[in-house]
Amino acid sequence: MFRWLFRLVLLLSLSVWVGSVVFFSAVVAPDAFGDLGRSAAGTFLSRFFPHYYLLGTVCGLAALAASVLLLLFDSGFRFLRAVQMAVLVLMLAGNVYSGTILEGRIHRLREEREGTLNATQRGVVERHFARLHRRSVTLNMAVLALGVVGLGSAVERRKA
Repeated sequence: MFRWLFRLVLLLSLSVWVGSVVFFSAVVAPDAFGDLGRSAAGTFLSRFFPHYYLLGTVCGLAALAASVLLLLFDSGFRFLRAVQMAVLVLMLAGNVYSGTILEGRIHRLREEREGTLNATQRGVVERHFARLHRRSVTLNMAVLALGVVGLGSAVERRKA
């Protein structure tokens, strides 16, 4: 029936999402910090992040919808589809948490750090910023790793 279309949506949405994570992590962020310096790169990336997380959320929702439809219409792969959906839910959770909660907190701390603080306050803010930034990077890498697993599961083929 429409299984080919659902598989195509699943593969395309996961490919775009994983590709955007790789491109951002390997090209955009390193170049921004290398060319612009810490403060300007932080400002640039803070404008970039809402689009980045929106793209991930849209791709994740499309992939999840396709996976649900495949579960309903592709009876031979129920366990695989359940695993795909679990992977996609974890990816979406990490993406949404990073984009809606972490990014706002990190942005506020970045502005606070750039403001007028004494040395003690700056140290506290810097440590908090570093902790949240590490969490954000870890979640981004987890989304990437799960995305690779999701892509691997999406390209399975039945033996004829």
